[in-house]
Amino acid sequence: MRLTLRTMLAYLDEVLDPADAEALGTKINESEFASGLVQRVRTVTKKIRMDAPKVDGKGMGNDANTVSEYLDSTLPQDRVGDFERICLESDRHLAEAAACHQILTLVLGKPADVPQELRDKVYALGHPDSAAAKKKSASPPIPANGKPTAATPAEVPDYLRASQRMSIWPFLATVAAAFLIGAVILRAMGPFDSSHPLVRWMNGGPTVAQVGPNENSNSAATTTPPGPPAAVAPGPQDGSTEPESTTVAPSEAPPVPVEPVPESTTTAEPPAARPEVPPVPDPTETTPKPAPTPPAPVPMPPIVARAESGVAMDVGRYISDDQILATLNPEDGLWYLKAPRGVLSAGERLLVLPTYRPQVALPSGVQVTWAGESSARMEEPGESGASRMTVDHGRFVLVTVGAAGAQIELNLAGIEGMATLVDADSALAVKVSRWVELGQDPATTAALPIVELFATNGRVTWRQTGQEKVEIPANHVVQYVGADPPELRGPFFPPEWIDARSVSGIDRETSIILHDLIDAELAKPLNLSLQERLTDRRVNVRALIARCLGNLEEFEPILKDLSDPKLASYWASEADVLRQAVVHSPETATKLRQTIERAREKDAPVIIRLIWGFSQEDLEKGGAMQLVKHLKHEEMDVRVLTFLNLIQITGAQEFYRPEKKPELNAAAIRNWESRLDKGTIAYKSPPSPLDEYKATPKAGIEAAAPRPAPVVARPLEAPVE
Repeated sequence: MRLTLRTMLAYLDEVLDPADAEALGTKINESEFASGLVQRVRTVTKKIRMDAPKVDGKGMGNDANTVSEYLDSTLPQDRVGDFERICLESDRHLAEAAACHQILTLVLGKPADVPQELRDKVYALGHPDSAAAKKKSASPPIPANGKPTAATPAEVPDYLRASQRMSIWPFLATVAAAFLIGAVILRAMGPFDSSHPLVRWMNGGPTVAQVGPNENSNSAATTTPPGPPAAVAPGPQDGSTEPESTTVAPSEAPPVPVEPVPESTTTAEPPAARPEVPPVPDPTETTPKPAPTPPAPVPMPPIVARAESGVAMDVGRYISDDQILATLNPEDGLWYLKAPRGVLSAGERLLVLPTYRPQVALPSGVQVTWAGESSARMEEPGESGASRMTVDHGRFVLVTVGAAGAQIELNLAGIEGMATLVDADSALAVKVSRWVELGQDPATTAALPIVELFATNGRVTWRQTGQEKVEIPANHVVQYVGADPPELRGPFFPPEWIDARSVSGIDRETSIILHDLIDAELAKPLNLSLQERLTDRRVNVRALIARCLGNLEEFEPILKDLSDPKLASYWASEADVLRQAVVHSPETATKLRQTIERAREKDAPVIIRLIWGFSQEDLEKGGAMQLVKHLKHEEMDVRVLTFLNLIQITGAQEFYRPEKKPELNAAAIRNWESRLDKGTIAYKSPPSPLDEYKATPKAGIEAAAPRPAPVVARPLEAPVE
């Protein structure tokens, strides 16, 4: 068993198994720090004047929900370390955790003791006879010998035992109400006579409209009676202007379907409110008029069938229900949520936000599953009929929908080609990124496109435009770095990002929360929906919203979060958004610079330089000294970015806490100064834009070694102002 703060509390409260308790006790005795911590726990829990955090406190250490989740072993693992560090640094938080654990142990270790009188009183509540209830709850009398008799076992009252009999009156009331409602509905359909639609339907006759010169007319059209009818001369009788029903003898004409009779034979116009009624068929006709043929149903066109002039072609469908996919409106230049099961059009730009994995189905039989931050544009099919897609940056997995030979044309940051999923179970993982050498200005330096095609299953072929087709075996990867020829390497284990479980549990939960918050706001710009939720009380929701806004090129929330100690657990992921944004395009890098200059005019050059990062050459030329100096900076966001750079370079932390003032980090700063003097602030291995893959047992040591990236900083033709 591991020695942690939680297991130590369990050991002190004697809730462990004897074997585990003995093993843990041995570890505590062997560790000087653990022994001292045990004495400290026992001391702080007995302090009389020890205050406790506020009940409505906020933040990881002050939130009561965080303490309960930690003690219940439900706190996410990525937050356990931060909470334990708070307890080790604060006697108040340590005492709260230890005392709560002890109380829970005592309460949960034995059943609740409920007095018999309380049981009787509870049973008596709601008794129909209050006097009987009082009598039942009264204490038993003391006999004459002065010795109380043994208490009789509590007996549950009869009114709680017996099931209540069902009364028939509610049922009768329901039936009566249903009958009245049905009568009202039937009456609204017409008068209760032979012309009522329900009566005609029960008699099997056709529905005939009631006619007459006015609404109070009593005459109505009749249907053709069965059997041979007698011939009746048509025309009005007794001077009436209202025609009577007409029948035709079998010898004169075959039966004619009865049509609604005109309202009047006069030349007066019918009321405007009544619909026009077709005339009665001529009885002299020998054949009935054929009924009009209803139009045949028009089949729905397939997804790729819309190609009219001036109308974008449908080239796919968004098939996820619980994910977020953004689409760009070309009219106002704003991003909006894509409706679930919405159709994708040629030329439509898509944006995938952090932690989300939306899916898109394409007509060529390929299904695309995005993995986190990605940007793409849908294209019209090429001459081969295969689906086409342009990807600026991002990660996604291509699979078939069960049919072998599915194809898709891809434009991956300028590298064009055709991918073919040869087998029905073939899968291809694609990563597209851009790389600017650390320390270079992304606004004036051309970024190198980095493309990796990893075949995770089945047979996959890739034919780059103008090149020969190559087959990518399973567990192998084709890597492009700039204009260099591609390399086929492997076999490797598949990258972790293709599995949804690679997203941390807290990020998955937060993604669901944010989706539910903005799911229905399809007509509102996405950035506006996100900004309205920035005041959410949950720090994890605010952090994810800031990352999403950063992908929408709104960087102010991230810059504010870097100065908020409550968001310390999310600083690294938010800083990655800034680092990736500057290499997407020179325009984005310029926009980030302008945002920082508006928000932090004084420290803008330092913050921008920290976002660019430091190469090994920069460190040797004074960059390491600058980083150690910035550890003492008065602004928290500068200290945060400096600390993240040092972690990326050395992998060490030296117990430095950027949220604390420099004078409280004096010991940690001395450790970094010692590293600077020894020259150990350096990269253990050169930074590379390529993913590091774990080689399979058959790959060997040579295949497992990551290939250094041939990075060359090239100036743009025209610097961006």
